[in-house]
Amino acid sequence: MTKYAFVDGGFIDAMVRKTSEYFAIDLSRNKIDYRAIAGGHQRTFYYDALPAQKDNESGEEYERRVKRKREQFELVNRTPFMHVREGLTRGQNKTLRQKGVDILLAIDVFKHATSGHMSEAHIMTKDLDFFPLFEALRDTPVAVHLHCYPAETSSELMALADVVVPVNPFKILQWMHHQSKDSYVEWNIALGDVNPQKLCMIGNYEGLDFYIYQDDDMPFVGRAMAYNPSSLMRSNRWEHIVDAFEARVGKRVHLDQLNR
Repeated sequence: MTKYAFVDGGFIDAMVRKTSEYFAIDLSRNKIDYRAIAGGHQRTFYYDALPAQKDNESGEEYERRVKRKREQFELVNRTPFMHVREGLTRGQNKTLRQKGVDILLAIDVFKHATSGHMSEAHIMTKDLDFFPLFEALRDTPVAVHLHCYPAETSSELMALADVVVPVNPFKILQWMHHQSKDSYVEWNIALGDVNPQKLCMIGNYEGLDFYIYQDDDMPFVGRAMAYNPSSLMRSNRWEHIVDAFEARVGKRVHLDQLNR
């Protein structure tokens, strides 16, 4: 099984910002361990470009952003079996720059898929612009794994993938080895410690039930029947329960019903 990974760098940068906002923590001093992304793949390609200068941005600030991006590229290239594929930066038009990166990624994926270099394509993005690529890949023998943030990825794109692998704030924290990565959800709560008052959300994982209740002491309690029938999770936000579970198992929880 030959696995190649193709990573949309803009998606990773956006997820780091989202993770910082999601948990209200400062991640400016934490760097991603790119070995966590590249692990398990024979080759991993990282697609990005140097930033375009913003309107009214000083030359000094722009140079600092360029320096940080070059340091990031160097870190990626130092990761075993991982390589930066750098697109062009065209003036101050961010859309033109991003299109150039997207086209480069799409060409590389299709080239490797049709040349027989890989049996699995792991594509990390949430961009609906890749819809034509995913449609074309269905006509090849390559298995397509979409690594995305399901809450912000179109159902049309996810439906075209053979496998959807969640990338959420909990997974980003794990990649960054942040000291708080395991502190947002309390696991393995004894049944006697909770008193769920209301079943507020029903879902499924691997065809079995996933429940989220409201509790007296803490707002939400979750139970993942497919993972461990006796395992409970507790958090002040139900999204934390779902995201933490998805990060642990590497697959999606499908929420079917919300009762308010």
